Amino acid sequence: GHYLDATLGGGGHSKLILAGAPDVQAIGIDRDGDAIAAAQNNLQDYGNRVQFWQGNFAQYQPGAILFDGIIADLGVSSAQFDIPERGFSFRHTADLDMRMDRNQSLTAAEIINDWDEVKLAKIFYEY
Repeated sequence: GHYLDATLGGGGHSKLILAGAPDVQAIGIDRDGDAIAAAQNNLQDYGNRVQFWQGNFAQYQPGAILFDGIIADLGVSSAQFDIPERGFSFRHTADLDMRMDRNQSLTAAEIINDWDEVKLAKIFYEY
């Protein structure tokens, strides 16, 4: 079967799926390049049975693949909270970053410090 892990993280869910049967294939998606790297390491035993795609799952185009299952563990991962430099946690002294994809340039600190009150209010209201 074919399975899509829309929020790959470290690859734990995909590993369980891949271990379930020798003919299972998985595609793992994550916005976070660090998560993709961790999953590639954690899933290396499965070789070409798993493919990786960095980006937002909403933008993924599966082509002709029909999936037998799709999983999505939405939200910030514990790994992102645990690394102070990621700027997600109030438990650490660090710059406010909060980028799911560190290839993106805009940080939460820039939004909070540089955007005007009207724009911030709109964000808080809409999201």
